[in-house]
Amino acid sequence: MRIEAPRFERRRLALTPLIDIIFLLLLFFMLSSTFSRFAEVPVQGGVAGTGRGERPDVLISVSSGSVRLNGADIAVDGIRPRLEELKRLGARRAMISVGADATSQALVDVLDAASGADIPVSVAGGGQ
Repeated sequence: MRIEAPRFERRRLALTPLIDIIFLLLLFFMLSSTFSRFAEVPVQGGVAGTGRGERPDVLISVSSGSVRLNGADIAVDGIRPRLEELKRLGARRAMISVGADATSQALVDVLDAASGADIPVSVAGGGQ
């Protein structure tokens, strides 16, 4: 008596579950991603090689944990009213000096507060 092994038949691959998974992944990534636009903060850098040495009228110093405006400690939300007051008194330019230990979030908070006042703000980094 001869016993034969069953013939191996290839099954067709069903594409429906694969397509379902692809659509579920597409839906997941579409719903989990954000499409919000973040606000832009205008920043002016210094001009190299001018040699004119014009001084800013207002100096804002940012270091770890402290913000100073013309040498006096100030809260971040007090920067805009103070800059508006100084502009009424004749200030034309402001400069933000960033200390080496300052965080980028502190700089962005100060830039955001200073950009609300109608005075040009430039940024100088690396020192104090």
